[in-house]
Amino acid sequence: MKNLIIAVMVLVSTLLTSANAAERLTATIIGSGSPVYNENRASASVLISLGSTRILLDMGNGAQANLARAGVDIRQLSGLFFTHHHLDHNEEFVPFLIRSLMGRHNFNIVGPPNTVKLTETNLDLYADDIAYRLGKTKRSLADRQSAFTARDIKGGESFTVGDIRISTIKVPHTAYAIAYRFDYQDQSIVVTGDLTYSKELSKLANNADFMIIDSGGMIMKGGRGNKRTKKNANRVASAGKNKKRQRTRAHLNLAESSLIARQASIKNLVYTHFSLGDIDKEASLQEIAKNYSANVIFAEDLMVLNN
Repeated sequence: MKNLIIAVMVLVSTLLTSANAAERLTATIIGSGSPVYNENRASASVLISLGSTRILLDMGNGAQANLARAGVDIRQLSGLFFTHHHLDHNEEFVPFLIRSLMGRHNFNIVGPPNTVKLTETNLDLYADDIAYRLGKTKRSLADRQSAFTARDIKGGESFTVGDIRISTIKVPHTAYAIAYRFDYQDQSIVVTGDLTYSKELSKLANNADFMIIDSGGMIMKGGRGNKRTKKNANRVASAGKNKKRQRTRAHLNLAESSLIARQASIKNLVYTHFSLGDIDKEASLQEIAKNYSANVIFAEDLMVLNN
């Protein structure tokens, strides 16, 4: 009898643990690299997961391989999202689209303007290939049309996928770019994509558990790094002034990203989108600490972030 009671207690504990694990909102860094090929890092991609709901945000080079390493079947994805349409963020969209169509799962395609056009163009371009592949299971594209939606967003929209609440804003970049916040109960993850300084981002990211952000201005070993470090504080303070004299910038610097993190009271600041080379973490942390004193994480491929 005693053994039976112990067995029941172990079973209940296991079930509770599994239930709690299924309710955790997590982010997996599928790719932490940049447009430049790096054998140690795939290009930009983040997987947001909650139970069986899985949203892939950006699909850079190497995303398929790393998603397989993470044990995730493309055909089970709930969403294919984009922060913006630069090649290192959407390069592998076509195989993800076609593999998703081969499954039997409903999914959403969401991103900035031209997301619908990108989807429809590739559906048309690969129509024969899709028909051939679906034909193996006696299905057609018409059979799968109701299983997915493609949607352009402009930033400011809020919606849900499964039990995940999603909020968005437009952020400044050289292409039309969207930052996303994912919420479930008291858990929250923000993914910024590529951007320059945005005061509005701190409002979207307010009190988030994790903010996965552009690593622009990272100081690298060998002396290469953010040459504008001494000017950063002044530039942030005077943002919006003398715009005509400033050349177009594509990415944040460390003063800007750490300032946003401080303004938003971020619990964990996660840097990603790293260029080739070795990061001087000590020097970079010293620069970040001028604005932000909480936890800083340097992303690696397949790193899992959760509470």
